[in-house]
Amino acid sequence: MHGRVTTRPYNIMENESELLEQAKTDPLAFGTLYDFYYKPIFGFLYSRTSHVETAKDLTNETFFQALKNFHKFKPRKNASFKSWLFSIAVAQIGNFYRRRSKMFEVTTEEAPELVDKDEYRPDIAYQMGQDAQVLREQIQLLRETMKRLDQKQQTILSLRFFAHMSVPEIASVLSMKEGTVKSHIHRALKRLQTMMYKESEATKIKTYEPIFERQS
Repeated sequence: MHGRVTTRPYNIMENESELLEQAKTDPLAFGTLYDFYYKPIFGFLYSRTSHVETAKDLTNETFFQALKNFHKFKPRKNASFKSWLFSIAVAQIGNFYRRRSKMFEVTTEEAPELVDKDEYRPDIAYQMGQDAQVLREQIQLLRETMKRLDQKQQTILSLRFFAHMSVPEIASVLSMKEGTVKSHIHRALKRLQTMMYKESEATKIKTYEPIFERQS
């Protein structure tokens, strides 16, 4: 389904409710949803696994489960299709780590055309004229350091800074209160920045404060 070319311009954000209704009986409509949400779902899953093929497999499983259970989706306040889809992706991550005893190593060189794009990176405070190699080293350090956070903190930060989700959206995905999500973000960022500073001192990789631009 990925890569399907549409025959007319289609603003999915303005027409999503109509598209969701059509998707109940029309596979092509669900295919349009797949096309639109594939990259953000893949980006989130890649940020949590650091392995391209694993992220692809989990992305495919996420959409398979969404299609299989589409009849169960009931649009309601603060529960959009996007939130529902990401909640399935979060569940796939949980299943994945229950089957694994350790994380995969970061392997960005496997598919640089996919993972070297901005939509798969956190909102690092980019500096004008910053050396590209330094930025790559920062991102590598960030990914490695995030592995030392607990699974919930990793998921919340990945949703916030890799999937670019708002606090209300994260709260909907994880069935948590917004205040709890904000608290987790604050504590996780504080711990992450401390760890990254120590790692950067040891490895001589230059870091910037703050690491992330958005925290609320």
